[in-house]
Amino acid sequence: MAAAFGGVLLAGGGDGGSLLGDETVERLTVGRGARQATVVRWGEPEGAQPGVVFLHGWGRGDPRDYEAWIEHLARRGNTVIVPRYQESVRTPPGQVLANAVAGIRAALAAVPIRSGSLVIAGHSAGGALAADYAATAASDAQLPQPRAIFAVYPGRAIRGYPGGIPVITPAAIAPGTRLVVMAGADDQVVGEGPALELFAAFQGVRLENRRFARIVDPAVDDHRAPERAGPRSRAAFWAPLDRLMTVARRRRDGASAPSL
Repeated sequence: MAAAFGGVLLAGGGDGGSLLGDETVERLTVGRGARQATVVRWGEPEGAQPGVVFLHGWGRGDPRDYEAWIEHLARRGNTVIVPRYQESVRTPPGQVLANAVAGIRAALAAVPIRSGSLVIAGHSAGGALAADYAATAASDAQLPQPRAIFAVYPGRAIRGYPGGIPVITPAAIAPGTRLVVMAGADDQVVGEGPALELFAAFQGVRLENRRFARIVDPAVDDHRAPERAGPRSRAAFWAPLDRLMTVARRRRDGASAPSL
């Protein structure tokens, strides 16, 4: 696997160390344009690993915007798929789900993941798309259904503006799917409403499998907090995703699983 992140991105940064310059990170870019995806793995794993799809926020397609979090997920033994899904902020919202799905398909064709292991996570527009991917996969036998969905400060449009990413009804999602949705008390970009709406839409998922969290810590309750890699962001976002992955995958193996 050879291609670096450079084909996906423009700019960004984090305070958690450089993913791009670390030779122990194995990375591959597949697909073209908005239907591109980057696959990130740690070291040189043998065989299929558990899979995580990580969907960035609107206009935040540079993996460096989330590089420390992506590296953390890869270090934990996951194959991380990062769809590009847009070439610029002018990409029509109605196209981004199809672009993301195409990138995911290309990534899975290049680097298969362990069956039944997929967890899909996203921030902002990526949080909404994570839910939409799950709804799409529920009716498409060619796509792996996620064991869990992690939507951080999800939104389909900037608060106060019309339009945005179309909603995909999640009626067909398996009742055993795990769901965590987070809203920021000081989110001035999308507000708390979209997170509440997304959570309410998953009525077919068993109540004990769903969790809504309103983040009130002023260090991490703003919309850009998931892009940061300081201790408060790690505690607020990274740790719950790690826990969700453990719970969802243990459930599949038939072992008892802790609550979310």
